[in-house]
Amino acid sequence: MNKHSSTKVLVITCSMIALGIGLGVVLVGFQKGGFLTTSDVGGLPELARIQEQLRPLEACSLTYQRRDKRGHRKHPDSVFLQTCTRGEYIGVVIDVPTTWAARGVGFEMTRGSMTEPWEILVEKQEVPFPDLKEALEHFAPLIVASYPERLRERRGGASEMERQLNEQKRMEQERKERAKGSYPE
Repeated sequence: MNKHSSTKVLVITCSMIALGIGLGVVLVGFQKGGFLTTSDVGGLPELARIQEQLRPLEACSLTYQRRDKRGHRKHPDSVFLQTCTRGEYIGVVIDVPTTWAARGVGFEMTRGSMTEPWEILVEKQEVPFPDLKEALEHFAPLIVASYPERLRERRGGASEMERQLNEQKRMEQERKERAKGSYPE
């Protein structure tokens, strides 16, 4: 095989791989709840009051009825929140009425920091705007009232767990040190 034909084979192979990856991305994007089927409605003036209510929260992700890999909506009675703190993987769950699930409401809210406005990602073809707005108006006060205390509780639990793990490691290290040379030769 000469140099020219091996270069052709390499170019064709790389092109096919790139095409396959591109097709995979597009297919994932077009699935229900995929990035190509959702729209950011966070900038709508009708949602400004909700944005203001949720802005002070120490959270950068808020999800209700997110779709799973099969396109089914899960957890109709809970809103999931994640903190903005890098490296902190604490999630908080707030209970909400299931009324909105029956109306087909599902959304994801994200932002990069507490100072940024929320992006409200929703499937416009699936979720009627009046229902989304009403659900957000209902959820916002529940979340604002519950989230700070639940976050403190979760952080307290995480700190206690870390303290217990450190104590376990220390005791194991002590045991290993005591074991060294403890047997008669």
